[in-house]
Amino acid sequence: FAELQTDINELTSDLDRSGIPYLDYRTYAMRVLFPGIEDHPVLRELEVQGNGQQHVEKALKLFAQLINNKVFLLTFIRTLELQRSFSMRDRGNVASLIMTGLQGRLEYATDVLKQLLSDLIEKNLENKNHPKLLLRRTESVAEKMLTNWFAFLLHKFLKECAGEPLFMLYCAIKQQMEKGPIDAITGEARYSLSEDKLIRQQIEYKTLILNCVNPDNENSPEIPVKVLNCDTITQVKEKILDAVYKNVPYSQRPRAVDMDLEWRQGRIARVVLQDEDITTKIEGDWKRLNTLMHYQVRAGALHHDF
Repeated sequence: FAELQTDINELTSDLDRSGIPYLDYRTYAMRVLFPGIEDHPVLRELEVQGNGQQHVEKALKLFAQLINNKVFLLTFIRTLELQRSFSMRDRGNVASLIMTGLQGRLEYATDVLKQLLSDLIEKNLENKNHPKLLLRRTESVAEKMLTNWFAFLLHKFLKECAGEPLFMLYCAIKQQMEKGPIDAITGEARYSLSEDKLIRQQIEYKTLILNCVNPDNENSPEIPVKVLNCDTITQVKEKILDAVYKNVPYSQRPRAVDMDLEWRQGRIARVVLQDEDITTKIEGDWKRLNTLMHYQVRAGALHHDF
C-alpha cells in the first residue's frame, strides 16, 4: 500500500488524454435487456411468412393497446407469475419485452412498477421473509423490470457525470495492479485488491521499457510500453495493445491471442515470442510459461505486434 501511494500522481497525466468508450444508448439498452443476444428480433422489422403479416400486425397493435391499460398489464404479469412453467429466463424476457414496449411511456411504466413492487413487499411480509432478501434474488418480473428501469434512466447520468470518474478509477486500479507481478494462471497479484488473491511469496522482478511498433502503421513513432520482466508473453501483448489502442473501445481492439509478438534484434534477427515453445522449461509435471526474463529481453528492446 505504501509503495503504491508514492507514485499515484503519475496516473492522471496518462489517463486524462484517453477517450472514454461510451456505448450508444441502443447498444447499452440491448446489453442490459437481452444480454448475450446480438441480433434480437426487437431490432428487426416484423417478417411473417405467408399471408399472415397484416393479421399479426393488427393483433400486435391491439395487444399494445391492452399493454397500455394498467389493469390488464398488472393482471397479465400476475397471471404469468402464477404459472409453474414460467421459468426465471421467461421472467427476465417478459420484463425486458414489456420495458422495451414502454420506453416511450416511462411515467406509466413507473406507475405500474410501483404497484408491482408494492405487491412484492406485501408478499414478502406475508411470507415473513427477512427484509434483506427483498430485491436480492431478482426472481420476479417486477425486480427484472426495476433493473431495466434503472438502466434506462441511468444512461444520461453515466454519460454526463459518473462514466468518466468510473472509467478513470478502473484504469487507475488496472495500472496500479500491473506495476507488480500478476500470476497468468490464477490471477493472484502483488498489488491485489483482495487479500484472497494476494501473491504471498517474494518475487524478484524488474520494470522494463519496451519500444513498440504500431501494427497498423510501422512508420509511426515507436511507443514506449512499461512491462515487467516476469510478465508472460500474453501479458506483454495485452500491455502493448493497451498502449497502442488507448483511445479505442476494448471491443474494437485486436485480441492478444490473435497477435504475434516479434522481438527485433538489429536489422536482421527477429524472434517470435510465445508463452509456450520448444524452449519452455518443464519441471516434473509442471510447465513454466515463457516470460521476458526467459527470453533475456532487455530494456529498450524493439517489439512489434503483427
